[in-house]
Amino acid sequence: LQIIMNEVLVLPKRKQEELAELLQETSLSSIINAAKIVADRLKFLSGLETILFDQEKKKRLKERSQLHQILADNTWLFGEEYNLSVSDKSLTEVLRKHRQLLNDDIEIDHPVQHISKQRGIVDLMLSRALRRHRANELEHLVVELKAPRVVIGKDQVNQIEEYAFSVMDDERFKRNNVRWMFWVLSDDMNSFAEKRILEHEQQHGTIYRKGNCVIAIKTWSQLIEDNKARLQFFQEKLEHQVDNEVALSHLQEKYQKFLAGVITDEDPQQDVADAEA
Repeated sequence: LQIIMNEVLVLPKRKQEELAELLQETSLSSIINAAKIVADRLKFLSGLETILFDQEKKKRLKERSQLHQILADNTWLFGEEYNLSVSDKSLTEVLRKHRQLLNDDIEIDHPVQHISKQRGIVDLMLSRALRRHRANELEHLVVELKAPRVVIGKDQVNQIEEYAFSVMDDERFKRNNVRWMFWVLSDDMNSFAEKRILEHEQQHGTIYRKGNCVIAIKTWSQLIEDNKARLQFFQEKLEHQVDNEVALSHLQEKYQKFLAGVITDEDPQQDVADAEA
């Protein structure tokens, strides 16, 4: 309470007037909530960056039981407008959710046939409504997560293409007012994957674009930088500095049950500096 009172009392008169004016338009609680969201996201990004790129921590990080669970709770990483539709479900469950979002009468009388397997499991499918022309326009983003130690290569590219083509080949998914994006996501890619990226799509990592389907290779460094860029303005206005140790503590405290064994007391302090480099 003393900290709060001191901060208010030392405000210049102009800032006191601005605060009073702002409180006529919104509540102090809402102002605090907005600032805390930005601060927490900055700490989350810093902590996530460390466990994804630190050589020891990334070896211990499991894709499905740890990274997957954390991301399902932070879909804002893929875009503020996205909501999680399905997580760790089959292509048939994706079709059911697709039908629900469209409020359609698609008949699901047989499973979606995967091109090369009996059953394809989707890590994350995120959906958003597009408000350009019609209220029922949708965009689905299907993300195939890889453990940070997995380098995206031929097998991973084939996998995401098989998911995409399995969906596109099913008549029940074919709607002109629905766009589909498929991403395979990891720390790095090899030369095979790099050569698959379309020449004019290097920035977006696109390897296939046809009709309403886009397939892309994404790296965590791209995704984290995109999010940092979106938050940079607010970070500067808040004059918020992210400390790596605080960021890791924040991540561990919030996701303790998912990060068991990833962040340990035995980790040398140099790890943080290596991650920053």
